[in-house]
Amino acid sequence: MFRKNKFFGVGLATILMCSAFSGSLAYAEPKATKYDAAFFENLKQRAIVHELQEHQIAVNPKASIAELLNTADSTSLKSKSNSDLQQNLEKLNKSEYIYLTLDGEVYSSEKGYVGMADKVESKEDSVTDATYTEASSISESGNKHDISISSKRNPNPWEVSGGTTGAFSRVQLDYDGFDGVNARVILPTVRDLGVNEQPWVYYGFDAKNGKKVEGGFSFQTGQKRYKGFIKNGGYEYSIETWVNGEGYNSVKFYIDNSTYNAYLLAYYNQIVVMQTSFNSSDLSSMSVKRVTAIAKDNFDGSNIYGSAIGGEFSDLVVSKFNSDYYYPWDNYSDYSFWDGSQWLGTIDWPTDYITHFDTSVWIRNPNR
Repeated sequence: MFRKNKFFGVGLATILMCSAFSGSLAYAEPKATKYDAAFFENLKQRAIVHELQEHQIAVNPKASIAELLNTADSTSLKSKSNSDLQQNLEKLNKSEYIYLTLDGEVYSSEKGYVGMADKVESKEDSVTDATYTEASSISESGNKHDISISSKRNPNPWEVSGGTTGAFSRVQLDYDGFDGVNARVILPTVRDLGVNEQPWVYYGFDAKNGKKVEGGFSFQTGQKRYKGFIKNGGYEYSIETWVNGEGYNSVKFYIDNSTYNAYLLAYYNQIVVMQTSFNSSDLSSMSVKRVTAIAKDNFDGSNIYGSAIGGEFSDLVVSKFNSDYYYPWDNYSDYSFWDGSQWLGTIDWPTDYITHFDTSVWIRNPNR
């Protein structure tokens, strides 16, 4: 159980089908910035408060960074259960903070204005989008993948939300006000990709009105490495790269309850903060999902050649709006719904492509 930051006062999601290098940032001529050092210090202060409270340490959310670090350095906190806290705080204090506006402008705590994020075209913003639909007598719900594809009439690709855009395991929780997710993540080992096939591993927050934010990793087929990303439906920004099959003790994604900014912390190497258009009503009824996928345009249910093996979300915990703690993901019910034309939410697609080994997910064509 983890305690999380609260202050007073981010479908299978979007997938860009690229085969080489995605998420490049177009650097621009310097211009006057409205995001000064004090703004970035506030982003850092909020991240440090969140980290302390996630470790069940009570702090003043308005305390200065120096006061917060002094609290963390106290002898009483140097215990085995908080053995990684000091290292995380040091990284949070020293990291570069990247801020993305709703208009796609990108600012750095070290460089100021650095250009525009990649524009997401509307056709790219459709992969396995689990759009909210009011529940009715034909809805189903359950936990731990107990709603299999076979219970959904073995649908055609167009009868699965995102079904024509790739193979995936999507696990989504109901619209109950989730605002944070954290897990140990192992990136899948990628093998023998065919043309226009691209693995993805990520989290997403979906509001009932269709607004969403996503963050995680996409495989770059040219570099043969994973690249971190954060996306708000209109713009995407890519961060550092990681090797095929690499693992991380913590990949955290959460929404600040005061500013509604989405924070992505991928092993704390770089802190990326994205402005969102969420409001308090959105957060109080937000859904959260985790996705492992191989994307492919015009997927017909059988024409993906490659595999993504051993992707894993473990020690997975989530937090809820107006709650001070993180709880295990499996404490909550999955969201799965037939809206009359498509299956939304939790689903393995296609069933014969997806194998679960405890917390590990394997995606591979059984006929290859």
